[in-house]
Amino acid sequence: MKYTMKHLSYALAAIGLLLGGVLSGAPGQQPVFVYLYAKVTDHVNLAMTEDRLRQILPMVQRYQQSHPEAHASATILFSGAVSKALEQRNGQTHILDFVRDYIRRGVIEAGYDGTDEPTYDVRPTLKLTMREPPEERWKIRQKVADQFLADARNPLTGDPDSGDGGLKEMQEVFGKAADIRGLDLATATYRPAPHVRRTPAPPGTPVPGPDEFGPKTGVFREAGGDTETLQMLAKYNTTAILSGIFAANPAQIPGYNAETTHFGQIMSPVPDTAPEVFWQDNTLRLSEGAPPVRPVKAVDGVEIFKTVLDKANRSTLQVVQVELGALDDYLKPEFARTSPNAPLRYAYAHPQAPELPLDMLRPAAEVRAAWSKEDALLTWLSGEYFGANPGSQFLSNARLSKMAGASTGFRVSTDSLRTEMTAALQKLGNDTHPFDYLHVDGHFLSLAELFQVLTDELAEFHKTGKLPQSVTVAKIYGPFRLVTGHGPNVGDLTAGDLESLCADIDAPLHDDTSSDVPHNSVPPLLKLKDMDLNPAQMLRLMGLALSNPAPEAKIPVRMLYLLGEAGTILPKTRPLYDIGFVWTLKPAPLAISQ
Repeated sequence: MKYTMKHLSYALAAIGLLLGGVLSGAPGQQPVFVYLYAKVTDHVNLAMTEDRLRQILPMVQRYQQSHPEAHASATILFSGAVSKALEQRNGQTHILDFVRDYIRRGVIEAGYDGTDEPTYDVRPTLKLTMREPPEERWKIRQKVADQFLADARNPLTGDPDSGDGGLKEMQEVFGKAADIRGLDLATATYRPAPHVRRTPAPPGTPVPGPDEFGPKTGVFREAGGDTETLQMLAKYNTTAILSGIFAANPAQIPGYNAETTHFGQIMSPVPDTAPEVFWQDNTLRLSEGAPPVRPVKAVDGVEIFKTVLDKANRSTLQVVQVELGALDDYLKPEFARTSPNAPLRYAYAHPQAPELPLDMLRPAAEVRAAWSKEDALLTWLSGEYFGANPGSQFLSNARLSKMAGASTGFRVSTDSLRTEMTAALQKLGNDTHPFDYLHVDGHFLSLAELFQVLTDELAEFHKTGKLPQSVTVAKIYGPFRLVTGHGPNVGDLTAGDLESLCADIDAPLHDDTSSDVPHNSVPPLLKLKDMDLNPAQMLRLMGLALSNPAPEAKIPVRMLYLLGEAGTILPKTRPLYDIGFVWTLKPAPLAISQ
């Protein structure tokens, strides 16, 4: 086949269109927000830590000044251990004064990351038999969380120490954290063997032993839920954005990539939502990524960022996290690949001589070249990319919180609630799993919030004989214990039966005074007319009663499991009966004009 100039022009045009998908926003494409952050948690190799800070902070300021329309800002994540180390070093190098000045001027925001607190294996740890009553497990998790958030530990051994530590120490040094990560509780348990790709081994290859590929017992991290930790966190911080889903899969959850991809899709049903941003336990969450979008290291350069954006679903908002000053900039590649934070892993394993040997570090010329790559990416983003994609810009925690608004405290009309609930139940049909959330009057309601407003509606009808014009969505938790059955599948109840029960349970749903298991949580089981109804069944029955609240109206009882699709696929390691928090999941629409 002969190729003419005409064919070549078509080919070039096609390439231009493909590139245009990245370089310029096509009609209908939503903005991309770039969240800059740096993880500064190495309290041992302080010269390297300080150099990273003295590179990152002025770099962010340069782009804030040269491209004010891009709103450059970065979140610097500190651990409690590194916060204390920098404070002690301040008299020598004034590094703490340096960082605080950039915080004061709004160039950066301070955040907290507890992932690398000393140490990975010696830290406050859950030791659960899973035979404890659910209330007791709740208190055990609270106690371990409280210790992790505030207790000081030896910087190399992790043994208990005097004074403050963790988040409490970090906030005493740098002020309130705007972003909080790494609060996953340590648990003494076992993990199954990792999934490995079996390929033919060359002759003479040693056979791997059970320690390499077998199940392992040790200290791991819980994933998914943190309701008990949030209760303890409230003493120190109630405004921070918390981590959502991790990009990596340290818990070796099967199907992790597919689950996180689909979860992000469920959390972004309309254009003004992002798959990386959602509400859980009344707290705004920011996931590290939602495949195919993943976090990027600035040192990887422009082409890697383009590759990520080229795969993104631009019909909704996207939030891409970009790490500044990653340890890869300083470490030799073969050493950096040994662990996500290789320097601290080395320090904890060699407490007598914890500082990195020089032969593990890159030459100075390579470090300078890495910073040049980072500068090139920020230059491209601030100028070419943002200029060609209207609305796209850098994103701070303060801006994200403002765009998301409040999770609760708004009112929904009874007429709208009835209309949307009726439509949702009709769509549910004979399905045995509930929907994930409901959209009413421009707001998303989680299953727990829906339970609360429906209870308020029917309790008011029981009290006054009429429904209110509107109800307020209040802060509420999911069931502290998740029943695993589908409940009864025969029998009838009347709307009056349901209204009487709602009047009895309504007041506790608004009681936020408990220091243990919350009073304002969805009851795990509801007894009515010799029936044990689970909350999902009660939700359906209340929705039907709202459409016809006449006390004599009969409503058939039908089986229904507790978990919707989002609650089922959210990556988590807790046993089924401890995941009631999934009833608080819902999308977080972002008002980008804010």
